[in-house]
Order: sequence, then structure tokens, then C-alpha cells
Amino acid sequence: MLSDDAILPGFGSLSLSDNPTGWGPTDIPEEFRNMPFQPFSKDTRLGRRGRRGLGGPGSGYSWAGGRSGYQMIGNQGGVVNRKLRSASDRERMMLQQNRRWQHWGPQGVGQRRGGTQGWRSNTGAWGSNIDRRQAHRAVRDASIQIKDNWTMLEELDFARLAKLALPNVKEPIDKVNCGEMEYYDKSYDRVSTRNERPLVRVNRVLHTVTTSRDPVIHRLASDSVGKVYCTDTIAAMIMCCTRSVYPWDLIVQRIQDRLFFDKREDTESDFVSVCETATEPPNEEPGHINSPQRLALEATFINTNLSQQMLLMGGKTYSFPEENPFKDDEEEDEDSPNPSQNKNHEGGKEELGSVGYRYRIFDLGNDVQMVIRCEVNGVLQPTNDDQPASPQFVCIRALNEFDSRYCGGVDWRTKLDTQRGAVLAAEIKNNAFKLAGWTVCSILSGADQLKLGFVSRVNPRDSSRHVILGTQQFKPSEFANQLNLNMDNAWGILRCVVDFFMKMPEGKYLMLKDPNKPVLRIYSVPQDASDSDESEDGISEEEAVIVEQQNSEPSKTEVNNMSGHSQDGIEGQFKNTESVTQLRTTEPTES
Repeated sequence: MLSDDAILPGFGSLSLSDNPTGWGPTDIPEEFRNMPFQPFSKDTRLGRRGRRGLGGPGSGYSWAGGRSGYQMIGNQGGVVNRKLRSASDRERMMLQQNRRWQHWGPQGVGQRRGGTQGWRSNTGAWGSNIDRRQAHRAVRDASIQIKDNWTMLEELDFARLAKLALPNVKEPIDKVNCGEMEYYDKSYDRVSTRNERPLVRVNRVLHTVTTSRDPVIHRLASDSVGKVYCTDTIAAMIMCCTRSVYPWDLIVQRIQDRLFFDKREDTESDFVSVCETATEPPNEEPGHINSPQRLALEATFINTNLSQQMLLMGGKTYSFPEENPFKDDEEEDEDSPNPSQNKNHEGGKEELGSVGYRYRIFDLGNDVQMVIRCEVNGVLQPTNDDQPASPQFVCIRALNEFDSRYCGGVDWRTKLDTQRGAVLAAEIKNNAFKLAGWTVCSILSGADQLKLGFVSRVNPRDSSRHVILGTQQFKPSEFANQLNLNMDNAWGILRCVVDFFMKMPEGKYLMLKDPNKPVLRIYSVPQDASDSDESEDGISEEEAVIVEQQNSEPSKTEVNNMSGHSQDGIEGQFKNTESVTQLRTTEPTES
């Protein structure tokens, strides 16, 4: 309780200013008069990020000063004297940064940073970090030049093709079996990195004959056996097209009620691709030792020789009921004006390679009988000679390593024996289309085993010498599961393509894989269109010879033309089809 003489605190009168037109004070306090300020809105960012916009060319004031202090200099030239504390190291860093930013574009306040975008001005001087970090994607050219008088009929994107399915395809029927094969050499199963073997050049000829030039196909078409005709490599390209990256094309001919799938002469389908589906593709520079063209030639050379070297050459053979259908072509070439073309560099006659041709009929349903010429390379030796059994066929292919530093590969010499699964996984990733095609060919041919050989260069800078570091065998159906290859989808794609062309009128068509998009395009081609009028980007004979000479390899893969067959009936309508090609793995002759 306060006494009567207690002194109470005094309160002054409060002065309130009324602002009827707005809110806030109506007058500036005396202590804040003549103080410069930078106008800003409520959404202006302040703090660490907002400081970067201050002091730029678009702001009202810039910082200037020395080590002991600094002044605020207005854009109008007036100097406001205001002594501040000494600048810290952080402030001096900001000062230098603000000075540098004054030279970037007319709008300094437009600089910002957000997400994955880099520092950029309104003029776009810096661009985006995403664009600078993206891997270089080469723009490839089409495998054939599209003419103006060709009409595009359909576009089949891979997303739709991947959803197709044709289950429960019946077992094929063997109609004709031709050729002679040698037995597989089991000693190659024991090859390892510590027991490597050199790759030997085999003086043999392997034919790559297109469908419409096959005499057996002509005979079956004349006898009305089947309605659709193609080879196993062509069928595999169509069935596995959703995995392809490089461009390719096929010729399709509708003659009466029959359909023929052909390949043009000297196309990419005759050569084995390398690292086609790799994240980092090979060097696209032409003439480079690791360019796609040279790697394709090298891989084809390796596959052709390895498929013959891994057999018991000169020993016991297994013969089909009929001879090699292309043996007569070799004999006819002996009477050619230049018989030296049919001889090797030593003057001897070239030997036909060990290969068996199985002409099999596949029922695709809806009255579609498809005749496919399938190839097998050899026969497995029986376990007991006293008990003869049905032969077991084998397909031999080669995976080649050119340089383990590229395409995200694994060093085979250090990992193949101990971590073969890692090596195979890397190859499946980098060569998905090639391995899927080999697996489909093995399944179509009815091969019991698929033999894969691992071949590497002796020196990464020398593409002429190779060694075999190991082999591995698979059952084609089981290997398809490892590749995540759905055969129902593969048959569905083939059936979809066949149904499309069966609805078309008689004529000549082109099926083209887009070089840069996952799309198949179908064109209508005039009947008088010939290979001489079509510009292609495939590897021609002259280019192959030049590449091999520049590469200083003692051997090469020659692609030579052979004369076709003139027959009556349907065979006489193949005058515009491609000529027969054959692959030779011999040493070049001295000119």
C-alpha cells in the first residue's frame, strides 16, 4: 500500500498521427531523414541468395571502398558519406564478386540459381549444366537414301511392337537339309586366360546368300511349299528389332500370293556390330581403329574364322542328304574369264566352309506357312560311338574385346576366369541386339548348344592379331531367359510384319530402321529401282579393302558378286533382286 507522500511516475501525452489515405506513419522521423534505401517488394529474396542480386548493374547503389571501410555510391553520382565498420574477409569476397558480376549482361538482377540449372543471365550466356553434361549423341545417317518417288506406308514404333505376342508356335518341320559339317573340338572347352590360343586364319568360303537367290527356295516356291520365305538372319533382325540401334533395311517382295524377305548387297546385316547398345558407343570418327565400321569388319573376320577353327578340320564329317546348294556356283566360277578369283593366294582352290542348311517350315497360324533357311556350324561328338543317336548341332559365335577402357567393359584377362558372370553381363548390356539375334538363330535352326568364344586383341592398338581367352556354352532357350528375350513377343512381331505385307498388293517394298529413332518405316518402292541407283551407307568392297590396307592387316573379308540363276515361273520374276554374296577369310592376293 502506497503512502500519501509517494511520488508516482509521470506519463507524457501521446501524439498519434492519423493517416486517412493509407497505413503507417505520415511523416519520416528525424533520425531517418536523408538515409538512402533500396525499394523492394515482399517477394524479393533477402539473405544469402538475395545478396547476389544486390550491387548489380540493375540495383540502386553499388559498393565501393577499401580495406578499412567502404561507401555507398548511388547511380546518380552522389556519394553518401557513411562510415561503416571494417570489412571482414567475407564482405571483401562479396565485394569482389559484385564487381565481377557488373560485367555480365545488362540485367544483373536476372541472375538466379534453381534446381539443376547453372548460373545464368537473362541473355543465356552460361546456358544449362544439363546441356553441357549430356553425352554426345552422334546423328547417324540412314542405311539407304530415301527417294522422292517412294511412298511411306506405315510407321511401327518399338513401343507398340514390344506389346505383341504370338504364343504356342508349333515345332517346325524339316523340309530340306543340305551341306556338310565337321565335329566340334572339345579341347576348346579347356581354353582359359592362362592357356590361351591364337586365332587362326582359315582359308574357307562361307556364303551369305539372300533369300531370292537361293536355289532351294526357288524349288520350294515352285512346288508351292510355304507362302513366306526368308533366312534366319533376316528373321532374327525382324524378331529382335526392338533392341536395335544402328540403321538397317530389308527388301520385301510380294509376288502373286508369296512373300520374300531379302537383304541388299553389302549391307550392314552381313557384318557383326560391336557395342551397338552400349551407353558409350564406339568412336564415330571415320578411319579410327575403333570406329563402328572397322570394328564391324574385325568382328566379322573373327566370327568367320572362329566358327571354323573350333571344329576338327580335316577329320570326320557329318553330311546332310543333299549337298551344299551353293557348291555349283563355285564350280561355275572356275569357267569365268578371271579364274584366279576362285583361288587363294597360293593358287589352290578355296574350300567351302563347314556349314549345314536346314530349310524349316514354321506355322504362324491363319494359314501362314513360313520357310526359313537356318544355318548350323557343326555337330557335337557322340558320347558313345557304339550307340548312334540323333546328331546334336551347335552354333558357334565370337564375342570380341577391342579395348577394355571403352564402352564400360571389363578387362577379360583379369576377370574372365574368376568373374565370368560380370564379363557376360557387360556383353549383354553392350551387345543386346547382337546376342538376341544369335540366340534366335540358334532356336530357329534347332541347335542344341550355342558356343560363345571370347576373343581379344593381342594389343589394343593392333586389330590384326587376336587370341582366344575362353569359351562358354549355353542352351539357346536358357540363354534367351538370361537375355530377357521373350520368344512369344518375337513371334508376334514377325507375324505382325508378315500380316501387313500380305495385305499389300504385288510389288516391292522397303522396311527401314530409323537411324536415330526407335521406329520401323515401310516404303513402297518402284519395281525398276536397282541397287546401282540407291545410295547406301553400308560397307562396300572398295571401302573394305581400303580399311584393311590402312589397318595393315594381313587378311581381309572380301565381298564378291556371284551370278544368279535364271529359271522359269516365279524364279523369273527375281530380276531386280540382290546378287549373291560370299564371305572369304583369306589373305589378300598380290596385285
